[in-house]
Amino acid sequence: MKKGLIILLIFLLLIVAGLGFLALKYTGDMTIAQDVELTIAEGSGTSQIAQVLEDNGLVANSLVFKMFARRLGVDSQFKAGDYVFAAGTWSLEQVCDQLIAGGTSGEGVQVTIREGLTMAQTAQVLADAGLGSVDAYLDYANTGDFSDYDFIPAAEDVAEPGNRLDGFLFPDTYMIDPTWNEEDIIIMLLNQFEWVWDNHNFDEPAAALGMSKYQVVTMASLVEKEAQVAEDRPVIAGVFYNRLELGWKLESCATVQFIIGEPKVPLLYSDLETTNIYNTYKYEGLPPGPIAAPGLASLEAALYPEDTDYLFFQARTDGSHRFSTTLQEHQTYHEGDQ
Repeated sequence: MKKGLIILLIFLLLIVAGLGFLALKYTGDMTIAQDVELTIAEGSGTSQIAQVLEDNGLVANSLVFKMFARRLGVDSQFKAGDYVFAAGTWSLEQVCDQLIAGGTSGEGVQVTIREGLTMAQTAQVLADAGLGSVDAYLDYANTGDFSDYDFIPAAEDVAEPGNRLDGFLFPDTYMIDPTWNEEDIIIMLLNQFEWVWDNHNFDEPAAALGMSKYQVVTMASLVEKEAQVAEDRPVIAGVFYNRLELGWKLESCATVQFIIGEPKVPLLYSDLETTNIYNTYKYEGLPPGPIAAPGLASLEAALYPEDTDYLFFQARTDGSHRFSTTLQEHQTYHEGDQ
């Protein structure tokens, strides 16, 4: 009797283990090596959509995806259209989110949002592409409900000339449905930022640094505006962290340019005395918020800074930077040492 019970228990454990393996296999994230373009036809049911996703490598099993979507109660929200799934890792939930957001109906408008833009500059790029108006973007940025994004502050908590969405409209190339309104497009850009952050597990290094998502993006925005050469990014981040640790002012010219609102070369000493909380020549610590939208490389630099003794950097004419550990070395460069 006991022997039979033991055999039964072992059998049940094997079944549970097998089900667990299948669940992991078919509900786990899927990685695609390159962008996937697909079309969800008008009138497609969940089964048809699930099969298209499986055929294109977005989900491991169409039936499992169908059950997952129905369990979440979102299968009726999927939209027809042309979709582009960016290369990377996709969870079932992220695939659902993309299908809920919708694809493009007919011919989409391709727009590239480059790194280092402010909210207002991004709005201008979109408006220039025939996608809404700058005023409508700015109005939604100031008055919209962004409570689903815990990293976006209230509009009244953002110091001038900042905008609550600065830093979070993720730089990338997008294919945008021309029928979308300004709200749809901003939500798409915010969702892309969240996807990049979550897909790269950035919560862990942020926690190790003792920084919030907002602080990381603020630091990354400084790196984005200061660095022109890829290998300089983590070093510049390391310099900024060293200065913060010592209680020094960051003295980033990029923050002064942000206050001025337009490129000014060279900056005058009077510019560095501007009384604005974003001025890191005048105020210690990070500026109160991001000054631009950082790309992935700058986010990684802010989260994985180079361990260095450098405390100063100065741009060379080729866009790279010369780094130094002492003020004397730094001033020597100012005097013409290349």
